[in-house]
Amino acid sequence: MSGPRIVILGAGMSGLCMGVQLARAGIRSFTILERSSHLGGTWWDNTYPGAQCDVRSHLYAFSFAPNPDWSRVFAPQREILAYMERVAERWSLLDHMRFDTELAAAHFDATRGCWNLRTAGGDELEADVLVCSTGPLSEPRWPDISGLESFGGKLMHTARWDRTFDVVGKSVAVIGTAASAVQIIPEIAPRVRRLHVFQRTPNWIVPRPDRAYRAWERALSRVPPFGRLRRWYHYWLHERNRLGFNRGTRMAQLVEAFAQRHLRSQVADPALAAQLMPAYPLGCKRVLLSNDYYPALTRSNVELVVDPIAAIDRDGVVTSDGRMRPVDAIVCATGFDTLHPLGSVDVRGLSGTALASVWRAAPHAYHGVAVAGFPNLFLLLGPNTGTGHTSTLLYIEPQVRYVIRALRELQSRKCSWLAVRQEVMDNHNRALQARLSTTVWAGPCTSWYKNATGTVAAIFPGYSFEYTRALRRLGFEGYDFG
Repeated sequence: MSGPRIVILGAGMSGLCMGVQLARAGIRSFTILERSSHLGGTWWDNTYPGAQCDVRSHLYAFSFAPNPDWSRVFAPQREILAYMERVAERWSLLDHMRFDTELAAAHFDATRGCWNLRTAGGDELEADVLVCSTGPLSEPRWPDISGLESFGGKLMHTARWDRTFDVVGKSVAVIGTAASAVQIIPEIAPRVRRLHVFQRTPNWIVPRPDRAYRAWERALSRVPPFGRLRRWYHYWLHERNRLGFNRGTRMAQLVEAFAQRHLRSQVADPALAAQLMPAYPLGCKRVLLSNDYYPALTRSNVELVVDPIAAIDRDGVVTSDGRMRPVDAIVCATGFDTLHPLGSVDVRGLSGTALASVWRAAPHAYHGVAVAGFPNLFLLLGPNTGTGHTSTLLYIEPQVRYVIRALRELQSRKCSWLAVRQEVMDNHNRALQARLSTTVWAGPCTSWYKNATGTVAAIFPGYSFEYTRALRRLGFEGYDFG
């Protein structure tokens, strides 16, 4: 199947999946633009000590490219990146990649039916189809704290870790206590002189059932039937976790009690335990996995700070009580801007409409894949396709298959472009938000799942098999063609 000119934005997991499936479909007319100097997306960016996947490793591999050689139940960053490199090499994707290339603008030309693209370096190119595979975890979010830029020591975000910086013997502040923080803090706590952990809101944490795989297990994984059985088993383990996010159910109560026992078993100090106990229902914010975060906080050289940060000056961090803690380095474990996944890219569709304007209130799309008014623009891991219970790859693969179907639909109709109708997208999102409004994700907490007004823009409310089935059945009756 010959195909149109396709530009894929981002060489992370979703970008690789798109490239592989285009190649398997016989379409070689695609280019992958990557702003970094290497493929990998979040697994290239996040090299902080302790970086590890929160999903069982055999589920964090594509169904078409299983990896029998994972060393652990939960794979570390370096192994995931190596896996991605092998996928790219196997399907000759490197020949299609342009590294150190950041997209600055993408404007749809309705007259010619194509996208005019401009890079930050000033290069211009055209694409018949634009696939955005930047994902929700690509734009680091820096804390909005007065004086942050005036700090005279080492300032890092966990997604921009400086591997040349040695924390040994240093006094370090970690701002944030979410997913990256619970991984990095146990790693650096034994090495630093003093560690101040600034917590705004405590998180629910459950044990991470991690261990190294034995040699015989890895050998068995190379036997296809066993490999498929293990993946199936891990799939349903994670789908079961979704039951814990149904607010007020017996399963939710059991998981919350399990997390409470985990805290009590690892923190003997009642005052510290009280500071670490969330006051919102489990699942409202991302549930974290760790066996060593709580013990790290009990070390004599570690301090948990719950007073709000008032400002940062040249020498350290000042809290609302007026106390200044001098530090040599500040690590911002403050997550990502999930509500602006395209960053500063100026994307404009029909009639010059800016995507940033359409998404001003909150990002939204049709099944997370298409946006009305933006022909031939496809999103991978777009709005409301995030997951709090399983692997994102289970959402990426059906999205990619849907894009391939859309390309074939264009070819069969002999059309240049397709765009979902506004009323179709609006109806879909009204039903989606109505369902989300009754879930734990709409609960009384602040999280990256939702915006300031409470609209849940990141998470999909159901099971992964629901989403896969919906995309498999989804046709193109709700689209306009041109």
